[in-house]
Amino acid sequence: MEHPLTFASLLFGEVEPQKGYFNKIIDPVPILYSGVVAVVLIGLIVAFQLKLKKSKTTLIPSPHFNLFNFFEVLLDIFAGYLRELLGKDWKRYVPILLSLWVVILFSNFLGLIPYFEPPTSNLNTNVAMAIVVFFATQYYGFRAHGIKYLKQFVGPVLWLAPLMIPIELIGHLARVLSLSVRLFGNMFADHTLVAIFLILAAPFVPVAFMTLGILVSVVQAFIFSILSVVYFSIAISEEH
Repeated sequence: MEHPLTFASLLFGEVEPQKGYFNKIIDPVPILYSGVVAVVLIGLIVAFQLKLKKSKTTLIPSPHFNLFNFFEVLLDIFAGYLRELLGKDWKRYVPILLSLWVVILFSNFLGLIPYFEPPTSNLNTNVAMAIVVFFATQYYGFRAHGIKYLKQFVGPVLWLAPLMIPIELIGHLARVLSLSVRLFGNMFADHTLVAIFLILAAPFVPVAFMTLGILVSVVQAFIFSILSVVYFSIAISEEH
């Protein structure tokens, strides 16, 4: 796929699209932008840890919105959904689910910066995260029910197993496709739309589209994470 003029194209140079940047398989562009997001998040986490150490010396929270309050709001919003869908052990699932949300959110926001692309506008990035969700779902299912977790693939009666097993397997694998394509399609379209209006219009004209881009970025990150919560809740539910 040919890349437009971006930070990555300036760094790696323009080459023939069918040959890729380094070889026919590896495209460093989404890897580069994912690395940028990782560096930003690591910096925020370090700053958060320093802020957390300072907050232990005082019981009065800051009246201004800061990094500590930002992460607190994120966790509070997400914790409400986790408590409702995952029950009393909801804290066990916070690391992976909150990590997915934050990574996708900041990846989407990167596409709103001129000459940058969101890593989530590349299908490979999204498939990698969806595969993590797929294996995590199976892990939590086996952890909650043991070998009995396989009953959901067999169906209500044993003689339906030859029919139900392929259907259930296809349904579980389709979750990877659903998570990946939904996020890819929305972010690719959003990034393309914002980029076009940034090129054709004056710098201050596309404000409405930038605002729409922020909304789409937040919603798509939220949808990916909430669907992951739903898949986890189905895997650990007692109905199986």
